Amino acid sequence: MRRFAPCLPLLALVGCAGSVSLEEVDTFGGAASAVWVHWDESEYDSILLTNVGGACGKWQAYAQAQADYADATEDIDEDDWCEEAEAPSKDLARATNALFHEGVHALTLTVFGGGTTEPDEDTYEVLDLTALLYGQMTYYESSPAEAVLRDWDPSDDLEDGCGVDDDDLELDSTTWALSDGDLEIDSVNDEKGLSGTLDGELTDDDGDNAGDIDATFSATWCEVDL
Repeated sequence: MRRFAPCLPLLALVGCAGSVSLEEVDTFGGAASAVWVHWDESEYDSILLTNVGGACGKWQAYAQAQADYADATEDIDEDDWCEEAEAPSKDLARATNALFHEGVHALTLTVFGGGTTEPDEDTYEVLDLTALLYGQMTYYESSPAEAVLRDWDPSDDLEDGCGVDDDDLELDSTTWALSDGDLEIDSVNDEKGLSGTLDGELTDDDGDNAGDIDATFSATWCEVDL
């Protein structure tokens, strides 16, 4: 089994975000951030491990950029769109690119049902329908927001994408689903952080087994208005 993030034995001592071990998939590369995300517009929280450093602040900036973009572009006339929407569009592109670009990986874990909306000190199993554990690992293979920063032409027409080719905006990624296993939350400090371990199996988009996954993490609380 391939192992990443050699600081695993020192998690509690030095604040290492987490470690992920993969049997077959070899694209993870270590967890620079482990966050317990409370989505204001969602009923459920998530635990996110990613190689993006400072993930909480970047998710908050992304949510703010989305809100600012919506406000700034709400009343722009179509004839003036490319010129007047350039600044908010590029601000949103920068915030998007900070989270979703080539080489980024993310492991997301969410518990549904069982009368809980937040992880508690308990063990959650993938196939337990009373408190279903959902998990997905994603590897991003493109950086579509870069096309907005690179190609935006304020003198172009909205009909032509303001100079940005639609094909360049496609987000290419590979995903694996958590198909078996359990998540053990061994410590919870309300609205501050939690720690735990994951022991499971992955399947690819074709439903084929993609090997085992093990993770250990210490996640900090992160509130995102999204």
